[in-house]
Amino acid sequence: MTERGYRVAVLDCDPLLTLHDWCSTAWPERLTSARADKPADISRHLEAFKRQADFIIVDLSAATDVMNALTFALSDFVVVPMQGSAVDARGAIHTLNLLKLVEDNRRMVIKSSVLLTRLNPMVLTNSAKHVSQVISKQNIPFLDAAILERSAYRDMFTKMASLFSAEDPRIHNLDKARRDILCLTDAVERRLAG
Repeated sequence: MTERGYRVAVLDCDPLLTLHDWCSTAWPERLTSARADKPADISRHLEAFKRQADFIIVDLSAATDVMNALTFALSDFVVVPMQGSAVDARGAIHTLNLLKLVEDNRRMVIKSSVLLTRLNPMVLTNSAKHVSQVISKQNIPFLDAAILERSAYRDMFTKMASLFSAEDPRIHNLDKARRDILCLTDAVERRLAG
């Protein structure tokens, strides 16, 4: 999104703080980041970010807790990442059930989509097909983009560099990873507009 000129704020609520650490080191232009350790931090940071960012991305832990519920209640759009495995599908369904509970309490629909991640770029496995069908049967939309398994994504965290600032010839599939991320950005923009 920053590559498209958008100002992006990232709020990391995951106790591991991987995204916050990456943002603090890689520091792409037009990107601001903060961390939230407790629920009160979330609304405070989101309020501040509204004045300085076009998009706010909140990274949550996989746990179903009050921080996730509060973030869902304050969100315009929720993306639930899911690998193509039965274990990950169970976690995604658990998260989506919490989202539904928040929607019911708010009496308002919160836009959401599942994002398939770490897919094999060569073939869609039977496991990925199966979990996609399970999620689809629950009338949960998928983003019309996916994150394929690419070494470039691991390398960006190892080297603490943005996909778009990295020029290391040892990073494999960098162009493909950049294209995938731009497709994801397009999919998110379409979903927000729709």
